[in-house]
Amino acid sequence: MLAPADTPLAWAARHSPDRVSAVGVLAVRIRRYLTTGADPSLAALPGLRVRVAGQAERPLWHESTGLYGFLNIPSGDARIEIDDPAGRYQPQAISALVPDRSALKAALEAAEAPPAVPPPAYPTVDLRPGLAMGLPPATTAVWGVLRDGSRAVPGALLSLATVRNGAADTVSTLSGPDGSFLLVLPFEVIDRGVNPPLRDFNRALTVFAPRPALAAALAAQGFLAGQPTNVFGLSAAERNALFLLRGFQLRDAGGALHPQVGGQNPPVSVSVGRKVRLDIELLP
Repeated sequence: MLAPADTPLAWAARHSPDRVSAVGVLAVRIRRYLTTGADPSLAALPGLRVRVAGQAERPLWHESTGLYGFLNIPSGDARIEIDDPAGRYQPQAISALVPDRSALKAALEAAEAPPAVPPPAYPTVDLRPGLAMGLPPATTAVWGVLRDGSRAVPGALLSLATVRNGAADTVSTLSGPDGSFLLVLPFEVIDRGVNPPLRDFNRALTVFAPRPALAAALAAQGFLAGQPTNVFGLSAAERNALFLLRGFQLRDAGGALHPQVGGQNPPVSVSVGRKVRLDIELLP
């Protein structure tokens, strides 16, 4: 029950989780990506920087709901940019359609009966791990740097085949501002059905490098501001307009080259329970 002389808006301001539905317009749910086919981690990710491009408002973090909530974003299409000051997760941008709930806010400020308005926007984003993430022991992962000649390539779309519960799956990421990448494969397991058990497996890697217009945007605007929104949800046509499929060779941590054979890209050797370095060298 509201205290005497209180208003619904003042009440909502003191109860941050409730204000999302009471007066908020946008609430971003951020989760940890696992694989393309697996449900993301349900654990909420605090400590991130979340902003709407062109807007000064910074969201409130709601610990009980795991949401980053905004109150004053104008209605319409919004570009939401997320990054992690600690570097545990890779920066990513998504889009959302923010509803017009101004009539509700006006009524609450006047202590009038609230009108019917659309609910807040609740977009979700699944963040990929960054190189600064502390990976637990026995994590299966592949990392390295993507280069085109001597130049590091930021913002390339990488997809690596994996296996989850015996079925085909994939993990995906973008190469970072310095061309580095990290692909974590959480469901790879040792095959104990053979003797000796198999720990190492060859997996197919696909590399889409930014086309010149996207590469120029990344260079001019910065890695996050120049990044396409919803990059991991692009249709094939949208992806091909921004990225170009490239052939490559690999170089391991010891300097040994893994070249193409018969025009086919070399496979990535995944070692279960180990973090392996393989640099990617794009071919003309």
